[in-house]
Amino acid sequence: MATQRIYIVGTPTGETRLVRASVKQQALSHVANSTFTVQVASQDDLVQAVSKGVTVENYKAPEQVDLI
Repeated sequence: MATQRIYIVGTPTGETRLVRASVKQQALSHVANSTFTVQVASQDDLVQAVSKGVTVENYKAPEQVDLI
């Protein structure tokens, strides 16, 4: 098993979470999965969102992973 550390993760609401994980991406995913929802948009979802002015964003790869 990989060495685990405790990461401090800040949320959009200013909450602080402490997460034990092997890498920071795991800690972030853990918090994100309990904070956000993600699903494929239906045609109705798209029409409703676009009509409210929501724009489509393109995925941007994260910065280089820390090796420490």
